[in-house]
Amino acid sequence: MTIQSMKCLLQFGLALATLSTLGCAALPDRLEGKNYPASEPPFIAPQVTQAQGPGLQPATGVLRHRLLLVGDAGVPRESEPVLEAVRRWGDAQPERTTVLYLGDNLYPAGLEADDRERGEAVLRAQVEATTARKIFLPGNHDWGFPHQGPSRVVAQQRFIEANGAEFVPREGCPGPSYRQLAAPHEDGGRALGAILIDIDPWFVDASLRPTCPGVSTPADLGRALSALLAEHSEEWLVVAAHHPLRTGGPHGGFSRGMIADAVTGTIFLIYGSLQDSYEEGYRAIMRPIEAALTKSPPLLFAAGHDHNLQVLEGGPHATWLAVSGAGATERVRSGYVTSIEGTLFAHGHPGFMVLDIVQTADGDRAFLSVIETGSEAPVFELEAAHP
Repeated sequence: MTIQSMKCLLQFGLALATLSTLGCAALPDRLEGKNYPASEPPFIAPQVTQAQGPGLQPATGVLRHRLLLVGDAGVPRESEPVLEAVRRWGDAQPERTTVLYLGDNLYPAGLEADDRERGEAVLRAQVEATTARKIFLPGNHDWGFPHQGPSRVVAQQRFIEANGAEFVPREGCPGPSYRQLAAPHEDGGRALGAILIDIDPWFVDASLRPTCPGVSTPADLGRALSALLAEHSEEWLVVAAHHPLRTGGPHGGFSRGMIADAVTGTIFLIYGSLQDSYEEGYRAIMRPIEAALTKSPPLLFAAGHDHNLQVLEGGPHATWLAVSGAGATERVRSGYVTSIEGTLFAHGHPGFMVLDIVQTADGDRAFLSVIETGSEAPVFELEAAHP
């Protein structure tokens, strides 16, 4: 080894030690627990009795509607296994299917003017993955890094809408925005609806924040969400955002690995936030949302943000909480997810989730399934009654 190489190695070691110290100092609220990466079996809570869901085509009953929940898909491989699975599940019954992309649709910093061709290709791959209806939610990376104000997220909206899909909420506003996914059935079957929100505007400097009539604070969002939940309380309801309420992944405080923890700790010191769920700023935004959910709990609160697959008990906020942020194989890597209180399933594996509403002789039934690449059948399935 040359003297220069030794100097470089020493400098790297000192830098890493400094970053590690900063990272540990900046991020004290670490989750402790076993990691469940793709190379190992998932965590499944011992008390869970799994249901037998409908699969691609219901063996009994009629599929009323299917909702695919795909998060953080914004850096696909040339032949992305997750999008191939989206095509298989979405095109099984496309006229009765909606794909909801849960944000971070384009890494690393949204639709940039000087990287437009690549960015549009990444978004187009998601739009063209299936012939089913598609709705895109924005995530923090879609806003740019660091946050740039609404220009990049609105540019993505324009592209998505010009290519036959929906982008909700619009114009960089937080919502809440309601979309009906399936109408009520003539035999009394409930409608299926989605309420979509985006808390990213409150991570933007106030001078860059868009003007959104009626909703300028998290408290405003909570009140508007409460009204929508009450108005549609007789439906099967999904509330979706990029950011989760709770998570056993890195955005909940679980380790990203030593080097990544050091780097993200430094980012936290520079920018003041990693948009992690234990940060006081994050909690302050979420509190009015949680209060609204408690008044009229939906069937599901779905999010991405963490690059793994998790199903949790919803407590007072929903029947289930879902973290489905494993939409790009390259972002999942070693998984980094553990079980926390209320975890029913956790796995650091590429994939997504499917919510099926199935009409049977005994009435409508709701199934939540976890779909992982490399497996034809769901790896985890639950059934719930209407909340």
